[in-house]
Amino acid sequence: MRFLGTVFVALLMIPACGPPKAEDAAVIMKNIHEYAGKRVVIRAKFRSGARCGQPREFGEKWKTFCGSDKECAYCRGPVVLDTGEALNLSDEGLDDWPMILGGTYDGQDIRCKGPLNQVECFPFKAGKTYVVQGEIEAQRPPKLLVEKFWEVDEPSK
Repeated sequence: MRFLGTVFVALLMIPACGPPKAEDAAVIMKNIHEYAGKRVVIRAKFRSGARCGQPREFGEKWKTFCGSDKECAYCRGPVVLDTGEALNLSDEGLDDWPMILGGTYDGQDIRCKGPLNQVECFPFKAGKTYVVQGEIEAQRPPKLLVEKFWEVDEPSK
């Protein structure tokens, strides 16, 4: 009897293992002032917001230009909300980075970095859809401090 009770409880918990219900990114971004300072669950894709610069010696400032004799060799920057075609940034008065992600995951910063043309964004993958739970900081651009996230399948159209 005890075994059946354990199985029943386990079956009840299975639906709770997936991501929570999420708001579409376009809805949140169109009303970003209403979400500032609040915890949200957002469904979105993300891209690199990395900027590239010349290699530098220890203690030198980050150089964001590339001289004719040197190439940009290293890139770094935030993971950024990918608005795609669903949201026209200029119509909404939003920046190139409509929302950035912040925080840590598995002891590493949530960010993009790497050599030119080999930038990787940890822990998110380009082209994948995620449900992300976190709090939006009221700054420009807004920052979503990531608490949890789930990779989800695209709904069939």
